[in-house]
Amino acid sequence: AKMDLDVDTSAMDQEDSKAFEATKRRILRAIERGQLTIDEQGQPVVRAGERTITFFEPNGASLMAMDQKKANQGVAKMFAYMADMTHTGPQTFATMANRDLKICQAITTLFLA
Repeated sequence: AKMDLDVDTSAMDQEDSKAFEATKRRILRAIERGQLTIDEQGQPVVRAGERTITFFEPNGASLMAMDQKKANQGVAKMFAYMADMTHTGPQTFATMANRDLKICQAITTLFLA
């Protein structure tokens, strides 16, 4: 299944375009290192230490997961969204090495854009 990602930078302002390019570079480096692959269904799969984490297409429940956190809990909101998308729990990301977490956050950012 194709996921509807908007990657057209022509409609972005300079700040958003710059942030998108940084996210794209992080994702491309992860692909080059073999840390990120795309499975047969078009879903990103991250190799994080001994685990593999699949990012499924988010839905309304993914967005609602963020509503369970307080407004000033930005990281908890992001982890709740990522947990719903990956069918895991927020603890998956809370205990993840930063180098792996950055890849997961970059993927998630694409879906939030």
